[in-house]
Amino acid sequence: MKTTHLITAGLLLSIALAQPASARNFREMIRIPVAPEKKAMEISTTAPPFSPVDPATIEKSIRKIVASWNGPNLATYLDKNFQDKSLLLTTIQRSVPLDAKLRLIAVHGISTLEQRVSTQPSSQVRQRRSVVIATVDLQLEFNDPFKGLVKLPHSSQFYLQVMESE
Repeated sequence: MKTTHLITAGLLLSIALAQPASARNFREMIRIPVAPEKKAMEISTTAPPFSPVDPATIEKSIRKIVASWNGPNLATYLDKNFQDKSLLLTTIQRSVPLDAKLRLIAVHGISTLEQRVSTQPSSQVRQRRSVVIATVDLQLEFNDPFKGLVKLPHSSQFYLQVMESE
């Protein structure tokens, strides 16, 4: 019995001693060369300074979109390239209760992603086209026959294209 314990203890001791040796070998491995940090800083670019888009204009536009949500006018606010535009409109029409209201709780995190200025050749009017993103807190409210008034909060991001004449 003593021999079995002694063999087991010897085996555990040899495993324990083998671990630090492999860890020591790992520390002695050749280092992989890394590009200097200076190069990485030269490559990084910053966004060009954009002219700010009036936050009141963004909030007003979002209020119009939210007001048209459960009605036929929503299609007019969606871009022609909006992915699955018809699927969204059909789903709202089929799945959302008729008495459902979408309430705007807050608009925050307004940020300009892209901006271009162009001049109309005929009128010499400068137009600024900005693509803006805004985080919008919404709440869907409707009456459920079994649960009563149901309120479903949601946070979403709206991408807006704003055209301004200068």
